[in-house]
Amino acid sequence: MALENDQASSLRNAVRERQAGLSRKSVRCFAVASGKGGVGKTFLCVNLAVALGQLGRKVLIIDADLGLANADLVLGVSPEFSLQDAVFKNKSFEEIVAKTPYNVDLLAASSGAREMVSMGQARLKMLIDDLIGFASNYDVLIFDCAAGIDSNVTSFLAAVPQTLLVATPQPASIMDAYALTKVVHQENLSKHLSLVVNMAASDQEGERVRNILNRVSESYLSRKLELLGVIPESRGAVKAIYSRKPLVVVAPDDPAARRLLDIAKKIIVSRDAETKLGDLDSQRLVNGLMKI
Repeated sequence: MALENDQASSLRNAVRERQAGLSRKSVRCFAVASGKGGVGKTFLCVNLAVALGQLGRKVLIIDADLGLANADLVLGVSPEFSLQDAVFKNKSFEEIVAKTPYNVDLLAASSGAREMVSMGQARLKMLIDDLIGFASNYDVLIFDCAAGIDSNVTSFLAAVPQTLLVATPQPASIMDAYALTKVVHQENLSKHLSLVVNMAASDQEGERVRNILNRVSESYLSRKLELLGVIPESRGAVKAIYSRKPLVVVAPDDPAARRLLDIAKKIIVSRDAETKLGDLDSQRLVNGLMKI
């Protein structure tokens, strides 16, 4: 009996030591969000992930759009399993992760993921702890969030150190981008909120969007947005989406692809998205799943 107790104690200590080691690993972690749909958020998320992979980083995309998950379509993969299978079928993350040839892996969501609400906080907390342990295999974690300002989105934004806010020059997109900026500011959700303007006719148009947002944000929120990059309109982007391949792979010389690579380089150099796995707010991640 004493031997069994010693063995059990040694096992628990080994598990604690491993978890402590994992929690100290430094990664880049950020969420990609938008005030409204149709702005190319997932296109940007996936291509940015692949660009980071091309720069030698191992990337994990976590599809946090649990209602309309489509990162798999842009990546050109057909996941056999989703996050639901980790929850209800006791599949490990190693079993459900979808591999790609781009140094990027995907944890896919499911359109039926709303059933996870019935799990309860304790079970979801265990799931998130397992996810953080699994994430230690990667250099970059990206949460592809749903569009809008619902509580499931804001919970994910609060859990990570940096948020990339995607907007287009369309007035409705600018308005909704400000609405999300306002929520982030008022609820103190994200330490670093950066703007990416997509589908811009020119750099000047991208800067115009930044200036409009900053004028309003400075007046009412006393906050300015950093313009992380302007991605031009691209026929190649449309073709890449239809071919289910990342633009940065099929057309690396496309102006939009080059801008995506520039943004990836900025993320690597900047420390805004840098965090230790143990510092990720696991309770906020649980809330993101609970509030879908």
